[in-house]
Amino acid sequence: MRIVKLPGIIGRNASPGVSAAVWFILFIALYAISAFHDSTLPARFLLDELVIFDRMKTVTAFRAFGDSFDNLAWLFNFLGLQSFSISLIGFLASTIGMFVAIWRSGLTSLKPAEFFLVAFWLANQTVYIGVPSKEIVISVLVLLMLFYNSSRAILVLFVVLAALVAVYFRSYWGITLAATVFLYIAPNGFRRPVSLIFFALAMFVMVAFVFQKAYGESLDFARQNANEWRDPEEVGSMIVQFIPGSGMFIGVANVAITLATFVLPVRLITSGSPLQMLGGIGVFFTFAIVFMRYRSAAALFPVGRFETLCFCFLVSFLSTQAIFEPDYGSFLRHLSPVSPMIMFLVLRLSYDEHITVSAQSASRVNDGAHHQSTLSKHRSAS
Repeated sequence: MRIVKLPGIIGRNASPGVSAAVWFILFIALYAISAFHDSTLPARFLLDELVIFDRMKTVTAFRAFGDSFDNLAWLFNFLGLQSFSISLIGFLASTIGMFVAIWRSGLTSLKPAEFFLVAFWLANQTVYIGVPSKEIVISVLVLLMLFYNSSRAILVLFVVLAALVAVYFRSYWGITLAATVFLYIAPNGFRRPVSLIFFALAMFVMVAFVFQKAYGESLDFARQNANEWRDPEEVGSMIVQFIPGSGMFIGVANVAITLATFVLPVRLITSGSPLQMLGGIGVFFTFAIVFMRYRSAAALFPVGRFETLCFCFLVSFLSTQAIFEPDYGSFLRHLSPVSPMIMFLVLRLSYDEHITVSAQSASRVNDGAHHQSTLSKHRSAS
């Protein structure tokens, strides 16, 4: 595996050896956080761990559409995993996933902004996946996706893996799966900025209609139920209704506004929590770069299969999370295992754009040389 150099961080003439040392130091620092998470992370980050270990003592079955914590606890028991090994697997899966994303992107060096985004998401992954949680399973599946990103059957693989998550761990991934597949196979016009807004709104209306018929509830009822007994003073980034009420269209409006606050994470940045503030800044710059590069890339050349899939998944994932997320901290947490796919998209689009621009420049040079040669021959003949 080649060493991705960091000229913007350690100098223009950054050697592979020095760059490798920087990557190694970053890796060790993150591993230290993961290995000693009990003492380095706030207590609220360890709540899932306590629930999982408690369930591991009593769980007896692995059930489709069963309790997700029970299924996760059963899986850990089946594999014979304990606290340290679970944390190690989560850390390695997420970190290796990010490194594979960088490697598969084709870049040989990272710009400073790209490196800091990679470092941000690596740290975010370590905080949320370096401890026992459901994010570990998703992180492992994302790693598989990245390994087979060039496969012609990548959409089939995505459908299978996302369906497993939906059936055994997070049922709302079924919505993400359906939306991703639709957006992926739809004409390119559906993936333009204005079209994506209408896509998200149409998705919200359809899901709201289903919720109204099936449960007699508004679109954001799951979030309201989750937050009903939570104290806003303890959860500073809790997502509350922007428009009070319970009607179907009020629910759609609230979810649409929530989605807007995900893309422009002002609430995260102003939450008062240093971790969430940094998270909001990282999320903002990540999404800004993704949408700008994808829009530019789509105008220059056909975007590859996996890049398109990553983009469609990101849009669908954010839209689905806008329906269910109880707070902005959870939003940041749920982004962590899929961040390697997001960063692959960021870096790959940069690589493709660089290749295209280089090819266009070479073409212009060749055209100029051909024109000059023709002109010289004409003058000689004269």
